[in-house]
Amino acid sequence: MGRFRFKIGGKTVLLPDGQHDVGRFAECWLVLDDDLVSRTHARFHISAGSSEVEDLSSRNGTFVNGDRLQGRCTLRDGDRIRIGREVIEVLGLGTSLAGDEDDLRRTLAPGEDTRFPSMIGQLVEKSIKAGKVKEAERYALALASQLAAARVPVSHPAADACNRCLIQLADKTASGVWIDRLFRLYAQQAWIMAPRTLEEVRSSLDRIPRVPGTGLRDYEQALRNMDRAGTAVPAELVQSVAELADAFGGG
Repeated sequence: MGRFRFKIGGKTVLLPDGQHDVGRFAECWLVLDDDLVSRTHARFHISAGSSEVEDLSSRNGTFVNGDRLQGRCTLRDGDRIRIGREVIEVLGLGTSLAGDEDDLRRTLAPGEDTRFPSMIGQLVEKSIKAGKVKEAERYALALASQLAAARVPVSHPAADACNRCLIQLADKTASGVWIDRLFRLYAQQAWIMAPRTLEEVRSSLDRIPRVPGTGLRDYEQALRNMDRAGTAVPAELVQSVAELADAFGGG
């Protein structure tokens, strides 16, 4: 996965590999409510080795460093892309993973505006509805990776978005891989799973015979460690997770 960063509206977001449309159309990656913006105005092309932007024959044009774009061009660190009234800045092409994680920690800090992590959750939902499962999986992995690089409370909007998209993918694909990833994230973050989330997991497991990996056992152990350390852990949650691990857990 490419590690390209874009600054939009004062926040930094990492884009996974693939194509990402910008415009007024609700299905776009970045939806801009701007009368200067076409329904599908521009497209970012992200791959492991490059980042490009393409103008999609928009009425008012896409501008890179003040010049109107004809077709598509390769982006470089520091480039500024103007689409309507929105300016998108390219940051840190080819920078280290550690630097990206620092930015993500700031983006996901408690109290911060979480427009972009939440946006990725919305993209997962849109991709699933459109039948683009591989695209949804790519976005979900990007969001889970963002959360893995940060420390946020379970009440954080990005955590809620990740909950929804991982469970939706489990429902759509009938694959326990996404449930395993969810529980590993909960174990890593030491989150208390809400009863509603647990019920959604149980509903997903109606169609999943097995959950590969150690996520369920990891979370069970994490809950017991938290309880011993003095965190108020509901006994029914520990029991429920242990039962799920017995019934569905891999190894």
